[in-house]
Amino acid sequence: MAAELSVAVVIPALNEEHGLPRTLSTVAGQVPKPEEVVVVDAGSEDRTAEVARAGGAQVLASRRGRAWQMNAGARTTKAEVLIFLHADTELPEGAVAAVRAALADASVLGGCFQLRFDTQTQSRALQLWSWCTSCWLLRSTRLVFGDRAIFVRRSAFEGLDGYREWPLLEDIDFAMRLAKRGGGDKSFAFLPLAVTTSARRLLEVGPWKQQLVNTSIIIAWYLGHSPETLKAWYKNRAAPIAAAASAPPAIRKVQGQD
Repeated sequence: MAAELSVAVVIPALNEEHGLPRTLSTVAGQVPKPEEVVVVDAGSEDRTAEVARAGGAQVLASRRGRAWQMNAGARTTKAEVLIFLHADTELPEGAVAAVRAALADASVLGGCFQLRFDTQTQSRALQLWSWCTSCWLLRSTRLVFGDRAIFVRRSAFEGLDGYREWPLLEDIDFAMRLAKRGGGDKSFAFLPLAVTTSARRLLEVGPWKQQLVNTSIIIAWYLGHSPETLKAWYKNRAAPIAAAASAPPAIRKVQGQD
């Protein structure tokens, strides 16, 4: 019998002391367990690093930015398979076993999970978003964001030189390049299990507004705009939506939000 593939979970984090314990508990509860767990901290001002160590993870410091953090974490591990997990996202039972099973097919280089939100019963938009990740008609690497817990063979990851160190869209770009390296989407496995991610940021902005922003950014990228340009646009134009959404009702009324 062939030896099981070794697995490392890499978790980029920034000020995630509250969500990280639950995330790490779902990693520790896997059967079989991953051989390595690394939390890559980008200078948190809270107890993220302390919480990570208490949860059994190795802690690594890195510059800010998920692409940089994930690449740094991958470099410190030795496992044959890498799972990149957001700090506010929980693995389902059997996740590591499902990843190993998918990669038992030598033609599969990597893949991702379906997505659900922890509070999606409160929002039809979140329910729709979650459903889209399970619909076979929408199984495209062009729609794979990092919150779906991308996994990959180390050999393929290194062959692609990891994530492009961009301020955003590094996840979709990586998934697309991975499928291309394998000869098409059949080399990218869409697992029937769902990770559960926090909806707090989406609810702060508004799920429909955030989805519109995300779609606009992706379209602009396809049209040739650089991730750096789109990051600046997001910071200067899209991010104020969150401030308006979180403003007290009286202020929103003055701003025309209500």
